[in-house]
Amino acid sequence: MRHLAPLEEEGVVTQRLSGRTRFFRFTNTLKARAVTSKSNVLLLFIAVFSGIYRSALVLSNVFPPGSDIGLHNSLIHSIIQGGNTQFVWNYYHMGGGNSITFPGYHIFASYIISFTGLPDYLAQAFVAIVFSSILVVVAFLLTRKVWNESVALIVAFLVGVSWFDIDMLLWAGYPNIVALALIPLAFYLLLEKSRFSRSQFVTVVSLVSAAIFLTHSLSTFVFTTIVLATLLVLVLFPKRMDARRKTVLEWIVPLVIGALLTSPFLVQIAPVYLNADAAVFKGGSPEIQQLLLSTRILPTELTLPFFVGFFLYFLFSKYHHGRFFSLPTVLLVLWWLIPTALTQSSIVGLYTDYQRFLYFAILPLIILTGLCIFHGSHLLAKIADLLFSTGRKQLQTYFREKRVPRWVMRPPSNQILGGGFAIALILTVFLWMPNFFITPPKGFALQNYYQAMNTPGYEGVQWARTCTPTYSVFVADAWYGWWLGGFAQRPTISGVDPQFLTNSREFEPALLAARLLDTDYLIDNGLVQIREDGGYLGRHNPEFLVKLSNSYYPFPFLNFNNNQTTITLKKSGDLNTFKLSEIPVREMHVENSSTLVSTCVSWGNELLNFTQTSTVYQGVRFVNLTENIWSDDPTVSFDQVSFVVQTRAHIVSGNGTSIELVDPYLNVAGQMIFPEAQPSVTKTMEGQFEINFNLSTQLANEINFHASVFEYSSLGLNSATQNSLHQLFAHYTISYANIVSELPLDVFDYRRAIASLNASYIVLRDSSQIPRFAKDSLFSLVFINKEVAIFKIHNNLTSKLEIVSNVKA
Repeated sequence: MRHLAPLEEEGVVTQRLSGRTRFFRFTNTLKARAVTSKSNVLLLFIAVFSGIYRSALVLSNVFPPGSDIGLHNSLIHSIIQGGNTQFVWNYYHMGGGNSITFPGYHIFASYIISFTGLPDYLAQAFVAIVFSSILVVVAFLLTRKVWNESVALIVAFLVGVSWFDIDMLLWAGYPNIVALALIPLAFYLLLEKSRFSRSQFVTVVSLVSAAIFLTHSLSTFVFTTIVLATLLVLVLFPKRMDARRKTVLEWIVPLVIGALLTSPFLVQIAPVYLNADAAVFKGGSPEIQQLLLSTRILPTELTLPFFVGFFLYFLFSKYHHGRFFSLPTVLLVLWWLIPTALTQSSIVGLYTDYQRFLYFAILPLIILTGLCIFHGSHLLAKIADLLFSTGRKQLQTYFREKRVPRWVMRPPSNQILGGGFAIALILTVFLWMPNFFITPPKGFALQNYYQAMNTPGYEGVQWARTCTPTYSVFVADAWYGWWLGGFAQRPTISGVDPQFLTNSREFEPALLAARLLDTDYLIDNGLVQIREDGGYLGRHNPEFLVKLSNSYYPFPFLNFNNNQTTITLKKSGDLNTFKLSEIPVREMHVENSSTLVSTCVSWGNELLNFTQTSTVYQGVRFVNLTENIWSDDPTVSFDQVSFVVQTRAHIVSGNGTSIELVDPYLNVAGQMIFPEAQPSVTKTMEGQFEINFNLSTQLANEINFHASVFEYSSLGLNSATQNSLHQLFAHYTISYANIVSELPLDVFDYRRAIASLNASYIVLRDSSQIPRFAKDSLFSLVFINKEVAIFKIHNNLTSKLEIVSNVKA
């Protein structure tokens, strides 16, 4: 039979068979090919669906979500701007400086931008969506290699709707996505080495490994660790794994060649990446280490489920391959366990974003889920078939066979039942497994959460790019600032939280930028922190924040607001009332010495002058507040001053010389001490109270008092009784001026911050902050729309810059 010759050449028929046997073998081969063809069509459908699903989520609001896309674009333009290429330097991100971001994705994206002419953000999103969809195909190939085609199709769909993959796409972790697609591809190629010639295998795996090494640092570390750990197990137990020790050399050689191919970059990045300035792995400054440990660490109880269940791989290996241990099984188990263990790496002094390690453990977990669905559906199909069989026999006994309907006699096949149960289990997992797979409503909600850019915001970016000198330095909030630096190609300093910084040189500028966008003055003596918005904004005037032992961020507890501070006076017998925020500001400045810092704000009009001074002493828990009121008009007499104090606590005592406040839920307390003039206290509403000073009975119109907030659990009173708290307040009433610490003073002055950052422009997206800059002669508004306001800074550092005059309404 000549039509069998091609099949014989392919190894389908290897010996002489009878005509009937050859016919059935040929028929089965055709059926197998038909099944494979159907699987390929279904895989193509899943991959296309995944691409469309991701495109809908990423591009539904025109601009891709996430702020990291700005970081990527800043590096892309740093690479392609001409001259000698410096992969370890970013000219725009965080004001410009050394960079430890691996450039593989950015090099590839720069070619896509050049070839297609697409807008930068669309080209980047296109690359990320393609690689995210490729992961679906790679997961199918890897699962089919290790298990079977049916499990592979289930896994492909689950990867297509994976929460973790889509979440990373939406916050713009594009290099991570590329690396997470390349890692399983490398594992698949390593396991399929028998399908390639030696030269093909070494070439392909070397290139894939080089791409991983060039694309993402954390992925390089995890990938290399998994491969080396697997080979170590192989060396120790070759017979148990049914593999040869020669496999070690076959796997190692491509990795070494890949490292050699990228060695020019690796040699260049290594000193920058591993020195004391690097935040990743070493943690950089103590502040970054503290913040990583307080905000990015994963509790053991959350990762414990990831440690449980991996043993099922060994059971499935025994069922499918006839042995508990095999090379693919050990690889999958280590691929699961190593990233999970690294989420707890803080115990060995490794500092990084621990939550990102879970991204590497997700695909092995999805493969295990697919296996469970596959075998669960088969088990349910067998149970259903048994029930059908039992019911059919009972019906035959009762009705006799000829009277039983045909559909009862011929129930669905096991294949149909298994497929139905598989679909039901897939939908159950998809819809009900929390934070593991993502439905469209949750996907769009997540997209809105990460959305950092819109059309008005991008108008501000375009204005900055076309209407400002290239050397202008911008200060902006975290999310918008990264877009501004990357797409306006201007050095931009963003107020980014330290845990999201890549190295320590960025910590101080980011801290100054965050403070500059928030307030005018900030003083911290290690015991208490106060923020003073100055006279142009009635909000924090000042605000007291408590230093908590279990948090990097101070907790706001007590606040004075100039919009609610009123002064009542009489002029020639007529009563007049002024809100402090309505009186023009005359002067703001900071006075400091080695042991104290004072913020002074003065207001004045034709009837009154008012000066507020807040003094923080080094090592002293209580802040001294002084209010001076006077008039140049002899016909003016002052009646009273009222302060509305906003607080999260309730008043324990408000009589005599002390007002005592307690929040028992946070074990935080506050106290205001009045050694001279005692005010009357009135609770106006929940969360605030009013203190009134009667000035008509005082010889001098000066008010002086002391205030502080503190965490009393740190003083050994975590379960303090009411009596012990009263004793503590009584102690502070006497000892409020005592020095109790040697911690240094941390002083922020917005003018000094601007000079330190060499800033040219301030970009605001918080409209409530606009008065703070619009009323200050140091700034002029040069651009505004409904989303963004940009202020030009006028000082000696920016006087050489051209003043842009066109203001957009």
